[in-house]
Amino acid sequence: MPLSQFLFWGVPIIALVSYCLLMLFLVLSTKDRYIKTFMLVLGALILWTASALFMRMDLSPGSLFWNRIMVTGMFFVPFLIHVFVSVLGGRLRKLPLFVAGIALTAALAANFSGMVVEEAAIISTPIFIHQQPALYRELTYELGPLAIPVYILFFLTIFSVLLQARKASQAGTAPVGSIRLVVTGTIIMFVGVVLNLVPMLGRYPLDILATFINALLLVVAIYKYRMLELRFMITRGLAFFAVIAALITVYLQGLLWVDRRFTLFSGNHSTLITLMLIMLIAATFQPLIILSRKVVSLIFQKADYSRRQALKNFSLTISGVLSLEKICESLTDAVQSVLRTRKIFVMTYSEHSQTYDVFHSSSHIYHPELTLETNHPLPVWFRKNETSLTSQAMKSLPYFKSMWDQEKRLLDQLDIEVIVPVKSRNELTGMILLSSKEDNRPYQPDDLDLLTYLGTSTGVAFDNARLYAAAQAEAHTDSLTKLYNHRFFCRSLTEQIEQVGSGDLSLLLIDLDYFKLYNDLYGHFDGDRALQQIAAILTQLVGTRGIVSRYGGEEFTVLLPHHPTQQAYELAERIRLEIQQTFMNSDDVTQQFLTASVGICTYPRSAPNGDELLKRADFAMYTAKNKGKNQTVIYTPASATNPSSLSKNPPGGNFDAEPSYAATIYALTAAIDAKDQYTFGHSQRVAEYAVTLGKSLNLDPSHLMILKEAALLHDIGKIGIPEQILNKTGPLIRDELEVIRKHVEMSITIVKHLPSLTYVLPAVIGHHERWDGKGYPRGTQGENTPLLARCLAIADTFDAMTSDRPYHRGMGIHEALHEIERNAGTQFDPELVVLFSKLVKNKTISINQNYRNSMVG
Repeated sequence: MPLSQFLFWGVPIIALVSYCLLMLFLVLSTKDRYIKTFMLVLGALILWTASALFMRMDLSPGSLFWNRIMVTGMFFVPFLIHVFVSVLGGRLRKLPLFVAGIALTAALAANFSGMVVEEAAIISTPIFIHQQPALYRELTYELGPLAIPVYILFFLTIFSVLLQARKASQAGTAPVGSIRLVVTGTIIMFVGVVLNLVPMLGRYPLDILATFINALLLVVAIYKYRMLELRFMITRGLAFFAVIAALITVYLQGLLWVDRRFTLFSGNHSTLITLMLIMLIAATFQPLIILSRKVVSLIFQKADYSRRQALKNFSLTISGVLSLEKICESLTDAVQSVLRTRKIFVMTYSEHSQTYDVFHSSSHIYHPELTLETNHPLPVWFRKNETSLTSQAMKSLPYFKSMWDQEKRLLDQLDIEVIVPVKSRNELTGMILLSSKEDNRPYQPDDLDLLTYLGTSTGVAFDNARLYAAAQAEAHTDSLTKLYNHRFFCRSLTEQIEQVGSGDLSLLLIDLDYFKLYNDLYGHFDGDRALQQIAAILTQLVGTRGIVSRYGGEEFTVLLPHHPTQQAYELAERIRLEIQQTFMNSDDVTQQFLTASVGICTYPRSAPNGDELLKRADFAMYTAKNKGKNQTVIYTPASATNPSSLSKNPPGGNFDAEPSYAATIYALTAAIDAKDQYTFGHSQRVAEYAVTLGKSLNLDPSHLMILKEAALLHDIGKIGIPEQILNKTGPLIRDELEVIRKHVEMSITIVKHLPSLTYVLPAVIGHHERWDGKGYPRGTQGENTPLLARCLAIADTFDAMTSDRPYHRGMGIHEALHEIERNAGTQFDPELVVLFSKLVKNKTISINQNYRNSMVG
């Protein structure tokens, strides 16, 4: 057969058969929108090729009719390829599609009106091939006036395909390799179609050959780069096709053998025997064909069955597991049993470091140090995409060109072939990294489907495990300090006693000195922050050597397994000194008092069991507090006395009798009166006013006593102020005002060295604070300033205004009261101002003008 006739007939037939087989595979597959769109492209190709073949066969109603149908298919192919590439790249837009549809309709109208091809005919010429007569067929046609404009429209459609492919490549929504194949095939198809403008070339099916090459390249792109999930279905179809082809070959060979065998016999019986044998062979091969179909299905169903079993076993296993480690073990076992993967690494998200780290490895020996930040290209990609990612896609997609070289090299060293997202509620909780298979076979699309499903199931399991772990942690963790809580300490004490056996177990019981005072001075917010600082100190110094817990309030415990007493003492001293240094380094002198007292007891040397260990450590700690605080005491049997004899009441807790330190208070008051002659009697008067105001607030006797003593001591810091400033007759300059304001901190410094009087400090430190927060030294606002300090502020200011000073004459009572009322809500507590004003006006607060203005001469 001449080459021209082979092209004339062979190209359309081969192309048509190939398209029909591929369409059959697609029809039998599970279809998504990508496959459905590609089926439209195949439909147009089948229309184009089939009509070209019918035209060459000169079937009714004639060659011209089939030529116009062929041109119709030719117009539809680039249009549908444009749609397919747009859908694949996620860039399908209604307006361009509408414009292209209008152009396609116009082209079809021109085609069927005879404006594209006016005439088309098949010319048959008799010839001899191997001395046998045959017909030589060729196509002739004449182009119409709109042929070139329509071909320009065809070119614009092709150009739009190339543009969409370029955008998909730049956006990273399709692999670069697949886009190149699509672009190359589209250009080849366009060249083949353009050749139709030259009738001498167009009589050969070069356009169909070019389009067939385009289709082949498109199928290669789909198959190689997994643009569509077709590989599993094609593999099964090709296997069945191969088996059937082999059976047909054997069947034909059997028929030929029977024909040759029995034609040697003469007579009528030979024909009968031949027919019977042919029927027997046919009857034998029919079940074989059915059996072959079942065998092929079973081969592939076996893989399906093993996958289903793996999924079932994995689902059943993780349904009752709340351990993250066990979930990862079940996952790696399931993947390895089905896919025979060499190495599997599971990465999980750490909320603490906000990174993805390798949590589990299928290898018990090798655990790679791989960490990915949340802004790394891989996590960012998986947050937007649900499917698994192959190493080939990572290398071809432009999006991953920004990956750091170090991670690329590490992934290559680990031989990572596939990365699977682990997602739950659209949040990326981890990733599964898989190396190559043991048989070096590539991962199939159905493998990726299985892995994607496992990733989703694992994401839910990860979430459950994380929630369970968080609940467990919350149950035995102190919410403020993040240390273990009292419950966990008690459980750990019992467990550690059992674990150490006859070994040493030391217990440190740490109590903060003056913490109640610290809370009163700075408020609970600063008190909580101090507890967190101390928790950080304990965590850092103890590390993994022991178990640190918050026992309650301002008490902490440290369990030290296998630590004898001396080692425990050395650690306790480091902790005590670190706490002291942390708070002594503060610039604010009022903070230089938070220290720790530590008690130590060691099992079994000094305590026979856990209960006694705790009691005796507690006794040692209170011994440290009663010996002067800020020290460490080791419990020994020789030092044991009755713990109940140790006073655990805070200083100043009993006001039923006149305290023994009253003389100290009055001595200090006299000292300041002697220092500042213009304020003689000021502290006593402030005490009287403040106590009367406190009684009207129904304060209990203990608080009234604190209020009285705070009023007597509130200006004690003026002992350290130079006399030339205290007695200056003119206005004070800024620097002198700053010195005067220091008297509050000096008062704190003096009083804090009198441990029995520290309970007055909250009132003393706050008597110059303002209701609007503009006071000093701390700038507290509103009710954040202690109530006793707010009472003291009104009494102190009122007496200062009604007393003669070097820089002003004392105001009248009503004038001073008016000034106090005017500053209600800014300088003073408005409710206390109302009550104080009422007490002055009804003379509950008695003011002696002569006594008020008297001075020491």
